[in-house]
Amino acid sequence: MTKLSIIIPYRNVEQYISKCLSSVLYQTLEDIEVICINDESEDNSKGIVEQYAQKDKRLIMLNTMQVSGQSYARNLGLEIASGEYIGFVDADDWVELDMFEKMYNRAKEADTDITMCQASLYDDKKQEFYTDDYYSLNLLKKYQNSTFNAEQTKDEILDINVVLWNKIYKKEFLDRIGAKFASGYIYEDMPFFFETYIKAERINILWESLYYYRRNRSFSTMQKSDIKVYDRIDMAELTYDILKQASFFQEKQEEIIRWLIDDIFHRYTLLEDKYYEEYYKKMRQMFINLDLTDEQKESLKIGYCYDEFCNILERDYYGFWNFLIEKYKTSNKRIKAAEHKCNLDIKAIKAYLEQYKSETEEEKEQIVAWWKNFSEEERVREVKRRLDEQFTFLESKKNYEMGKLYDEFTEKLTNQEYELKKWQAELLRQQKEKLIADYEWKLEAQKQHYAKALQEQKDFYENNYLLVKILLKAYKKTEQLKNKFKKIIKKN
Repeated sequence: MTKLSIIIPYRNVEQYISKCLSSVLYQTLEDIEVICINDESEDNSKGIVEQYAQKDKRLIMLNTMQVSGQSYARNLGLEIASGEYIGFVDADDWVELDMFEKMYNRAKEADTDITMCQASLYDDKKQEFYTDDYYSLNLLKKYQNSTFNAEQTKDEILDINVVLWNKIYKKEFLDRIGAKFASGYIYEDMPFFFETYIKAERINILWESLYYYRRNRSFSTMQKSDIKVYDRIDMAELTYDILKQASFFQEKQEEIIRWLIDDIFHRYTLLEDKYYEEYYKKMRQMFINLDLTDEQKESLKIGYCYDEFCNILERDYYGFWNFLIEKYKTSNKRIKAAEHKCNLDIKAIKAYLEQYKSETEEEKEQIVAWWKNFSEEERVREVKRRLDEQFTFLESKKNYEMGKLYDEFTEKLTNQEYELKKWQAELLRQQKEKLIADYEWKLEAQKQHYAKALQEQKDFYENNYLLVKILLKAYKKTEQLKNKFKKIIKKN
């Protein structure tokens, strides 16, 4: 049996794959097999791997039938791996030449299911090396000279790095628990880590930095993660289900939930605008599915994103952005939140104007329902009083600022359905004969007033949107000047 199988999925990494393969094939541990899985590369990556395979028979080449992602490729590698232990390397990274000999010896000595090592990070843009606590595993220092398991590290488990490549796994252990990657997803390393970690009986650490993780490179999976950003929620839900199997789940349930909420919402803040709404819907549904008791919700108050969690449960997408603007009113984040909110308002007004052009008197009830569904907090006020009272009220208010009208619309929002039905009943009972005589001129007057009011509202938000854009540019200019001054001061 081969001592170690190293699985390397790759796609379009011709700039980095040679360094990766050289560091793996020239390991001081010679009894290895290297399984390279080509995920339909469009550059010369496959050609480079073929050149290495011709020179070293330990290199095994596989190909996916279509672009399938790293999770699918890693599963292919696991199916054919024959090593006593399994390791993973990303094709744009590299390792120390004695990494796997040291890792293998450490695992054999302690007969572990999982052995980990420390890692260094390399910024591809800055061409600099650095490290941090997450990759140095410093939170587990108290287990420096011993083996441990998930139950012993339950207080640290949520902060342990979940990456694959600084670990080797006993193959018999992986086969026994049926460990596989969630195929077709990114962020698949998170559920894989927790499934293996909570089921491992013996884990240890080699306290040396042996792996070099390349960050900020062009066209990396993480840089393109917005394309499949919704996968984060699916993988978080899968991870939560896996953690339910842990012996310490009941004890740590509130802490696990806080961790998931903070992680999911943090990802939301990093998105581009075009992904906000769909991600919000999936995030909200996940939070609802947690089905927490009032007592459990109370325990979440110490969480970083508790306010956001509560508002996501209670508000629709449009109303949630009002909350963010208010929360960030003393923060630079308010600029981004307000800009997005203005975009939503202008889009809604334009859509309403286009719709109103084609509406008849019989379809007005549909307009009221449309505005109600659009936002629980930002609906336009509909007919509240009887028809004659409505026209009198609108006439007296026609010269008010649009902002004041908007506030009064919101104030009367909760009673709009009741008042509309009341108005309809009164109209049929008391004013049927009068409506026949003066229906046409009142309808025309109402339409003209709606058109004018909505135009003023549109102008108000477009002006506010322009102001936000100006503020945003001014903020960016300020940051640029600040950075210049820092560089001048540092240089001198």
